[in-house]
Amino acid sequence: MKQKDNPMKQKDNKEATTLWLRPSTLEKVDAALKIANCKSRSDFAEDALLYYVGHVVAGDVSGYITKELREEFRKAAVENENRMRSLIFRWAVELNMLCHTIAAHYRVDEMDRRALRAFAVEEVKRTGGQVSFDHAVDVQRGLPYED
Repeated sequence: MKQKDNPMKQKDNKEATTLWLRPSTLEKVDAALKIANCKSRSDFAEDALLYYVGHVVAGDVSGYITKELREEFRKAAVENENRMRSLIFRWAVELNMLCHTIAAHYRVDEMDRRALRAFAVEEVKRTGGQVSFDHAVDVQRGLPYED
């Protein structure tokens, strides 16, 4: 197949362009060619430009984050997820204890439950969720507590 017959190949052909660089920059490029696994200055420049375009557009950062760093991010996310899961489980146990304690000792009608729910929502918002059974006992007994 001739190159003219394939529009994809025509689009991907390289074009000659003039690029003015300082000699000190060219020395750095030459020193980095092997490290970058590039065969020529042209390959190096194209890789560098594509990298910078990706950086400017910020659409895909995977090209300039090392595999090791991506793995560290993944591990940190998994660790954070495990901590959050554990914390939510402890809160659920605390809530379960509270619900059963209240249900076992008091007959609460619908109006009381609504008022209690409103109080609980306000207290959770005010304390940022830092409430516990012990704190609630102190509040119910009228003992002083700190926010």
